Amino acid sequence: MTFSIFFFLTWLVISIFAVMQKKLSLVENTFVFLVILVVSINFSSIIADELKLITLPKEKLPYTAYLMNRSIIIPVLVLIQLNICMARDAFFWKAGSILTAVLLLTGINYLMTALNISSYTNWNPGFDAIYFLLLNLTALIAYSIIDRASEKAVNHT
Repeated sequence: MTFSIFFFLTWLVISIFAVMQKKLSLVENTFVFLVILVVSINFSSIIADELKLITLPKEKLPYTAYLMNRSIIIPVLVLIQLNICMARDAFFWKAGSILTAVLLLTGINYLMTALNISSYTNWNPGFDAIYFLLLNLTALIAYSIIDRASEKAVNHT
């Protein structure tokens, strides 16, 4: 049951990203996705494997659901948030989209604990919210880096 729920969530998130109107180019989306993927994988492996703050299941399907969340759902939701955030210049629009993404990602992680995919030993949802806020800020920084780099490349040619 847990695998099917997270498979559906993965399919839903990818479908939303595929049909939405994107503000970022393909190169910018790819760069931000890869940065968020690297940060997400490294952070989750440090928290779960090294520090043992989160206990992961030993069964194959729940662990696959955890991997889908870590490797697909989180980075794509951050990309959706970034494309929505860059659609308008208003500060409250950007802050609202970041807050919505943080709440949504924290809710998905709470769903993981409710379905016994992971269990918090020395961790809590507040730390998840801080992590997702920092992840969204990392996406904004990665976007600004690639945006500045592409502007310099275009101006010099």
